[in-house]
This record gives sequence, C-alpha cells and structure tokens, in this order.
Amino acid sequence: MKMIKPTNALIGLLMIGFACAPTTEKKTPSGFTFVEVKKGDGILPKPNQLLVFNYKIEDSKDSVWESTYEIGLPTVVEIQDSSAAKTEVGIIQMFRMLSAGDSVHISKPAKAFFKEVWGGRPLPPNIDSTMTFSCDVRVSAVMEMQDYQKFMEELMKKRVSTQKVKEEKLIDEYLAKNNITAEKDTSGIRYVLHSNLGGKKPEITDCVEVKYDGKFLKTGQSFQKNDGIAFRLQQVIKGWSYSVPKLGVGDSATFYIPSHLAYGAQGMRGAIPGDAILIFDITLLKVSSNFDEANKICN
Repeated sequence: MKMIKPTNALIGLLMIGFACAPTTEKKTPSGFTFVEVKKGDGILPKPNQLLVFNYKIEDSKDSVWESTYEIGLPTVVEIQDSSAAKTEVGIIQMFRMLSAGDSVHISKPAKAFFKEVWGGRPLPPNIDSTMTFSCDVRVSAVMEMQDYQKFMEELMKKRVSTQKVKEEKLIDEYLAKNNITAEKDTSGIRYVLHSNLGGKKPEITDCVEVKYDGKFLKTGQSFQKNDGIAFRLQQVIKGWSYSVPKLGVGDSATFYIPSHLAYGAQGMRGAIPGDAILIFDITLLKVSSNFDEANKICN
C-alpha cells in the first residue's frame, strides 16, 4: 500500500459510491467543494497523523474507474504541518476537515474532475467531456504511523491467502469458459505447452531471449509485446522465473500468472492495475550463461 503524499501528483487516487443522498455541502479554504454524507466522530487529524480511507470513482455512465474495495486495501494520506495548508490543493485541504467515520461525496464535470481531483492533469482526448465523474471517500481511521504499519502488516497477512484462493478460482473459471486444458505448476501458475522440441532449457542463473505477448486475463487486452528481448531469469517477476524454464529453445507456451507472482496488489502505475492476473504467450528463442548488460543481449 503506497502512502499518498500531499502534492499535485497525488490527487489521482482518491475516491466510492454511496446509496444515500448527499446532505451538507462543504468548502475548503481554496474553494474545493464536497458533500458530507455521513458524520464521523468529529476528531480532526493532527499533523503527521494518517487518514486511512477507502474510495470508489465512477462516471455518469456507471462505469467504475478505480476502487479500493476491489483490491481490498485502503489508501492513506499523511496530514502535513498547518503551515502547508494554504498552498495545498483543495482535495488535500479536504482531508484536514475529515474524521474517522466520515463519508463524503465529490461530483464534478469530467474536465474539472481530472484537474481538481485526478492528478491536476488535462482531460485525455479519448474521454467524453460531457460526462460527470463522482467519487466518494469513507474514512475508516485516523492513525499514528507506528499503528498504521502494524495495521497494514496484519491486513496484508490476511489478504495474501484470500487473494490467492480468489485468483485461482478466476483462472480456473477462465480456462473452463474458453475450453482450455492447462497444467498446473506447484506455484499456482497454469500453463499450456504448444511445443516440446527437446531444445536446451534454461537454469535460473541463465540469460534468455524470448518473444512474448502479455495480456490481462480480465479483459483480454494486450498491454505489452516484444519480438525479442534478453534478460537474466533472476531479474524478472517470479511468474517468469517459474515459467520460462519449462521451455526448451524453440518452444512456446501460454502461462496464466496470478498477481502475487506478477505485480501484486500495487501493480505497475500507468500500465498494470493492482491484482492483475496476467496471460503471457512466450516463445524461448535463446539460452546462454552470459548476459551482455550493456547491449542487453545473451552472448
């Protein structure tokens, strides 16, 4: 779980839809408006304390863009010294006004939402400018740093086991739906070997050159592909370290990799969402014990 820092770059991860109707409109010193849906304990956070909250962002077409509920992890913002308040953007000022148990709602036209809530960036050209975006925040707690660290350690312990079971079920459902018969590795990876030519198989310390296409299991969308890239097997995600050694040179396979063997709950910002189950079509092109770091090739 990454901590949100109070800068313009942070404004992007904040927001949850509520069934109850908005009640009281409030405004920060900079003029940022939000609606109080439910009042909490009223004890405002002090400097250096952490506001822990869940959020959900959706558009006026009922599409959910981001939600901490989907990944099962809250977000946190650190309250800065009061001297920073005047220069903070509106949404950060808003956090100073919230307490444990508060629920608030934000609704703005698309352009204003992206500027004021979602990172201070311009509206992307592919987004319908006539849409309205809504976001809601539900504060679960105000904590000291040491308490938050213990809280997250316990939460992550519980989450790891439940997430593994959940993703195993999702992969099996995908395979059944698409009539795919796959083998299962002890790590939890499912795979389908498309060829077995008897070529040399790599060790974990080897350099390999592969061709691959990476897709999201959830959408089928390709997020990255390469017709030839070299690396040491020790330098990549665990899912690849376990998968590629199953191939001999010239072989190809499809691997279904759960998130804990890929990019986990954090994902890779801007490219891979948290808890993403990945599908890789991989062809092993070359194996060598030597890796030319400067030229990124297997010697």
